[in-house]
Amino acid sequence: MPCEAIVVPPSDEELAGRAQRGCSASFEELVRRFQVPLLQFLQRWAAREDAEDLVQDTLVRAYRNLHRYRASWRFATWLFTIARRLSMNQRRRSRPKAGGELLDAVEDDGPRPGQLVADEESRQRLWDLAAEVLTEPQMAATWLYYVEDLPVKQVARVLGRSQMAAKATLFRARKKLSAILHELEPGATGVTPVPPAKDRDTPRSTTSCPAAVELNDG
Repeated sequence: MPCEAIVVPPSDEELAGRAQRGCSASFEELVRRFQVPLLQFLQRWAAREDAEDLVQDTLVRAYRNLHRYRASWRFATWLFTIARRLSMNQRRRSRPKAGGELLDAVEDDGPRPGQLVADEESRQRLWDLAAEVLTEPQMAATWLYYVEDLPVKQVARVLGRSQMAAKATLFRARKKLSAILHELEPGATGVTPVPPAKDRDTPRSTTSCPAAVELNDG
């Protein structure tokens, strides 16, 4: 029996290149791939309805600026950079005149977290708490690194910071989250010890939580 040809799906970067050359179907495929990840990312700072509007704004902005995209860039990094900037602009416009920005609520000298929350409800609760105690750059960096699986180099590009600054941001965020993880450590419901991740090839759930891992420069 003859073997069927194995068709490898085009990469995001290949689709972006085709879209630049006028292939609307390629951009539609990029929209399908990134709608949900963008929504999950933007919901960290906005209500679902507002986040959905931001997703649409991000995709429209990306389409209109496809000529600015370069094949040497990772498409996900370029797209999340647009999304973060739009989100920050919206928060600046809607920020009350009175009332300070979110203050850090957790000491920055706790032990490194060593567990992941096992059940979905607890994971979501941890991310909700993280959104309260982390600064915007810390939350963005943590989400992009642990959920979107972007390496530190790409996280740095989204944040508009150096690679060393991005590493420092992730390190401080992990230390803050360790205080939350202590409340959910083994013995509490929904927590299972896991070994530290060693590389970027290990698949992560879209709601996985940051553990004590070595940062991959990527």
